[in-house]
Amino acid sequence: MGIIARQTLKSSTVGYLAAVVGILNAFFIYTLCFDAAELGRFRYVQEAGLVLAGFFSLGITNVIVRFFPDFKDDKSKHHGFLGFIVLVLLGGIIIFLGLYGITYQWWPSEFQDNFWYIFLLFVAIMFTNSFYYYSSNFRLITIPNLFRQLWVKVGLGICALIYFYFNLSFDSVLYSVVLVYIVAAFGVIFYLYIKRNFSLNLEFNYFTKDRIRNIAVFAGFGLLSSLGSSLATRLDIFMVTDMLSFSKTGVYSIAMSITGLMVLVTFPMLSVSGPIIAESLVKNDIQHVHSIYKKSSLNLFLFGALLLLLIWVNIDSIFQIIPNGERYAEGKIVILILGLAKLVDMVTSVNEVIIGYSKHFKFNLYALLLLGLLNILANLFFIPLFNIAGAAFATFLSIVLFNIAKTTFIFKKFAIHPFQKSLVYILLMSLMLFFIVHYLVHINDPYMAIFIKSILVLGVYVVVCLRINISEDVTLFWTNTKNKIFDIIKR
Repeated sequence: MGIIARQTLKSSTVGYLAAVVGILNAFFIYTLCFDAAELGRFRYVQEAGLVLAGFFSLGITNVIVRFFPDFKDDKSKHHGFLGFIVLVLLGGIIIFLGLYGITYQWWPSEFQDNFWYIFLLFVAIMFTNSFYYYSSNFRLITIPNLFRQLWVKVGLGICALIYFYFNLSFDSVLYSVVLVYIVAAFGVIFYLYIKRNFSLNLEFNYFTKDRIRNIAVFAGFGLLSSLGSSLATRLDIFMVTDMLSFSKTGVYSIAMSITGLMVLVTFPMLSVSGPIIAESLVKNDIQHVHSIYKKSSLNLFLFGALLLLLIWVNIDSIFQIIPNGERYAEGKIVILILGLAKLVDMVTSVNEVIIGYSKHFKFNLYALLLLGLLNILANLFFIPLFNIAGAAFATFLSIVLFNIAKTTFIFKKFAIHPFQKSLVYILLMSLMLFFIVHYLVHINDPYMAIFIKSILVLGVYVVVCLRINISEDVTLFWTNTKNKIFDIIKR
């Protein structure tokens, strides 16, 4: 777990810097520069690009990690594996254009009106994500993560400010958003190049019929899994737009941005854990997989619970200080529901990775498609009843059921699970802290309230966690950091 903890902490530092910028964007820049409808369109275009990138990469992001050990060879530049990845991505682009041309009239009007922005975004995101996963095979995720997250957040904020202060057309904003994502893609590619891990030469002889068949089967299930995942977790933003309005999408997107802070530590941990779990499964080292499973669950839940606690004790003050906060305050309940959904996803940690890189990878597909269908029905039922809160609850229901299914399946197949007593301690500590701060600390000034409540929660949370040694990784990180600081002071 050492390399996982180390790389995760480095990449998470970039991720949380990006999160800070993202929160500043969502709270102060977007709410200042856009009205709710503009913000809704802004987020709709981005989400559509993300969904298309996930589906029309044709499952290659799963293949990149799962099959790299079979291609790994420094002398031959990994037998042209990267060139093969690029060919698949280009094929995905051609397939999308062909399908869109045939089915154009059946696509939603919101999509048709924003087609070129969405298309260019999808291409840029697809290449960025694929090269990011490729770099994770070399345990190089920090710099690629800087481009994928920090640069994108900074660039999007700049786009909004230029639009607001220079009175540009909203189409100009969307074109500049596309440019931001294109720069991110080239940034990751350039980093691979300077690290001498970039080669597009294909070693055709190495791509035997058996290898191609195995890759195609695995990628096919990955493609359908991506479809199911989008239906299960990303459908809400599109159904809110279709069933309500861009304005409601804008409100919903603010809530998504706030809870998105919780999972920034998840992605780097999964990226680093993935190749190691894949290797352990090949060796049938289930005990190592179990160790990663439990430690990842503990550390993710530890950070996730803290972040949700900080968000929720400050929620009223947050909406008091953001520009036009009264327009977005109806999204408070959405934040709580989505935040709880994120916690469920975090406590079950790497379950999808374990299944995805095992011989039982097909299960992810069946569960995702079933839950995708459930999410469609849940949105259709709950949105008319509860507005945007209904969309959030539909997502929560899908995520909870999906993770129950995956965790139960892993326990049956591998006799391992992520749960331990420390998770209960974290939950109880978080609930006690919430009730103490919420009911006993009353401060009128929103800025002072956020500062004092956050310091109080953070201080007690950290001290208790270190005192009872809830996480060995966190305690070790704290001890090493403290020793380094003392060494610097002594010098």
